[in-house]
Amino acid sequence: MTQQPEHKDELSSGANICARIEALFETIEQERMKDVPILNDALSVAAFGFETPDAGGELSTYRVGVLLTPWFMNLMLLPLRPSQLDGQSFGEKQSHRLPAGHFEFVVGREEELGAFLTCSLFSPVFQFADQETACQTAKAVLEEVLRVPEEPAEQSQAEQDMQAIWKGELPEPETEEIVQPDTREPAPASLSRREVLRGLRPSSKESQEVRP
Repeated sequence: MTQQPEHKDELSSGANICARIEALFETIEQERMKDVPILNDALSVAAFGFETPDAGGELSTYRVGVLLTPWFMNLMLLPLRPSQLDGQSFGEKQSHRLPAGHFEFVVGREEELGAFLTCSLFSPVFQFADQETACQTAKAVLEEVLRVPEEPAEQSQAEQDMQAIWKGELPEPETEEIVQPDTREPAPASLSRREVLRGLRPSSKESQEVRP
């Protein structure tokens, strides 16, 4: 007899999951975040990824994605089965290994979505001047965290940077000379792996669920 999925989300496409997440956080924006000064009015809610996992290990039971809102950008793990996070308290921290290294997540919970895990990338998100730039960055983050290192036996630079950040240390700056004729800092069109990881600030490792 064929085993049936424990939850309908196991059979949902990534596009359907993204649509559900977007609808939920659009409602949160309208009902809980109205007139909150940390909103970037140039941005709107968008979700990326959340496909059914095809990898083994820790990723085999989670959908991995990035959620962009006008007040944060988060790396997010959505369990295939709601029971996976049973007994986990809101705000509790967990470390999970992705191909790019170990990442620290906190437990979040919304009635319409259930329990999930978030890792803050940017909060707030005023460094993004427009939706296109923010979406490009979100897609780049997702690609980087899921990229399998060429030499998995060695600790990747990304993982070294992550460990330094969690110790309260900043990674060494890039050695390339940067020429910036304009005194204003434009929002980045894309971010390197190290720039993305610098967004994972220890002070931002809090759940992004906003209570009324």
